[in-house]
Amino acid sequence: MLYLSITLQIALFALLQDVPTNNVSDGPYIFHQEDGTLKSISVVEGKVNYSMITTSDSEAIVNTSIPSAPAITIAPVHYFIPKDTVPMPTALLAVSDLEGNLDHLLTFLQTHKVIDDQFDWSWGDNHLLFNGDSVDRGVQVTELLWFIRKLQRQSILSGGQVHFVLGNHDVMILANDIRYTHDKYKIVSEKTGIPYHELFSETSVLGKWLRNQNSAVQIGPYLFVHAGYGPELHKLQFSLTEINDKIRASIGPPAWPEKEDLGTSLAWNSKGPLWYRGYFEKHAEKYGPKPSPEELQAILDTHKAKAIIVGHTVTGNVGYLDGNKQLIGIDVHWDTLGEGEGLLITERTLRRLTMDGSSKELLDIPTGK
Repeated sequence: MLYLSITLQIALFALLQDVPTNNVSDGPYIFHQEDGTLKSISVVEGKVNYSMITTSDSEAIVNTSIPSAPAITIAPVHYFIPKDTVPMPTALLAVSDLEGNLDHLLTFLQTHKVIDDQFDWSWGDNHLLFNGDSVDRGVQVTELLWFIRKLQRQSILSGGQVHFVLGNHDVMILANDIRYTHDKYKIVSEKTGIPYHELFSETSVLGKWLRNQNSAVQIGPYLFVHAGYGPELHKLQFSLTEINDKIRASIGPPAWPEKEDLGTSLAWNSKGPLWYRGYFEKHAEKYGPKPSPEELQAILDTHKAKAIIVGHTVTGNVGYLDGNKQLIGIDVHWDTLGEGEGLLITERTLRRLTMDGSSKELLDIPTGK
């Protein structure tokens, strides 16, 4: 058997996938050093650039070539764990499963006046929520993460908030499961000599920020988890804070540690909130069980919620799962121009926002197909 070097394998695979290794650009990836400085690593047209940044009063601003995040502010005040339960704002917009598709998101957010022409927050004291799987598959993962982090800071200054809910793919890349990562990032890893998951290590700015985010968030009476909240999880009677803390503790690396005990492996167990698919008839046997109406009501009663909103399983449109107003699916095709959608929740209405600027009624989504 002929064995190829890792470098040659990556170059050959990139050629077959039309990913030119010498034209790849990515970054920056910024790391805290023991002496208090910052190390920034970028790849620009296949060339790796390194720079050291001295912080002033523990704060630094790093300029980038990312139009939607041209300046990255780094300071201890930004390393916080967001609240997982907050009152209902005037308006809440939720999107899910962006998977590195930044350009379509920017168009959508500008169309609905959430951001301005400079890609800055312009939505006042309203809230925006990303319901998991912002990474993998797409080619703008790094840019998307820096953009969301920037918006999170800007929204707080305006009295609003940006919630970033962890999904299974977000946790996978942190734990070195890169099966679904675009080949661009495998080239970046080879160029820098740094395994992809270590670009998001606990010493990196993005890695620390990601690990601080929640996996279950309740805004007013609406409960958000990436995949679902099933009866097995409900039996454990964890609070949302306990769920979030336990997932942070079990992220890894390594990926896929002992995962049989739901209570200690919430990030990896198939019945955990990052993987559960029991609301969907076509997946309930493997990723269920499907909750009975009584079990679903018990989950909602425990959290004083009236609906659970999920991504993870593609619905194609924002809508009620099998017409059940207690379950809403929002995983749509952000990789296809024109098909991005979001769920807009106000005090009196739930609406489906589309890429053309329309506000429409939620559809009924069959779960058996």
